[in-house]
Amino acid sequence: MSEWIKVEHHLHEKVEVAAIAELTGLDADTVVGKLIKVWSWASRNCHGDGVTGIASLRIIREITHCETFDEVMAICGWITIKGDKVSFSNFDRHNSQTAKERALATQRKWKQRCHDDDAKMSRSERDKNRTRREENIRGAKHPEPERKRCL
Repeated sequence: MSEWIKVEHHLHEKVEVAAIAELTGLDADTVVGKLIKVWSWASRNCHGDGVTGIASLRIIREITHCETFDEVMAICGWITIKGDKVSFSNFDRHNSQTAKERALATQRKWKQRCHDDDAKMSRSERDKNRTRREENIRGAKHPEPERKRCL
């Protein structure tokens, strides 16, 4: 299975992204790209709890090519620096193995529930697709299904 991280659709609109952009002088799109690079690195290198060694600060600066990116992430609350440890906030919610398994299960269930087919139908078409039970309740008669002969 390939490596991946969860990225929210509205990441570029978050106030933390705007704050990082303001404090670093970068535009929001660049900040989002750099955050994805940092979180990808963290996903591969953090312990299950999202904690790494203090050398991570240097690595964050190298990954982002920005001398203050680690400090600004800390100001915005996306990392916490405590002694010789760097902790990525909400790592277990977004990037831990169980979070990834939950995200995949949600996506799988969504597909199983045929959301793709419903999205393609107009509302009037969906209304016509009643179950046999719904039609029986309304008193509709159903012809016998044709039986096919095997050759």
